Amino acid sequence: MSHSLENYKESIVLSYQYAFRLLLHLKNVIAASKQIPAEDELMKEVYRDSIVKKYEILEDQLWKLLSKIFKASGLELHSPRACYRQAFKEGWIEHIDIWNDMLSSRNATAHVYNEEDYEQIKQKIVDEYVQPIEALLQKIKEEVIDRDNIWN
Repeated sequence: MSHSLENYKESIVLSYQYAFRLLLHLKNVIAASKQIPAEDELMKEVYRDSIVKKYEILEDQLWKLLSKIFKASGLELHSPRACYRQAFKEGWIEHIDIWNDMLSSRNATAHVYNEEDYEQIKQKIVDEYVQPIEALLQKIKEEVIDRDNIWN
């Protein structure tokens, strides 16, 4: 195994572990948010903001993880959209549309100034985004992390 690939593997594994922890934290916050009494507006807002922020960090980590994986195989991809497209080609992502939507939501979070839009993004994260993220991380685990032969 070449020295540079060994360096990639360590970096990829660490990035994967970090993304996986971020996903677990996001799922824990979502679960906790469902326990909040409906009348507790402040806590609902705190949890909503936390869900959106954790999602932003996770989405950023995910595409950078993909970028590292593809770089290790000689492919230079420097944008989330390009990384998701390649992951789709690899068969790691089932529905590219949802990933395009995830990216749009992620980009929108920086420019949302009203509660309704922010609430909609939070709901999409909870209802539509967590499962595909989990599925992608599972694919990466199977295809990259657990397959030692890929590094030989």
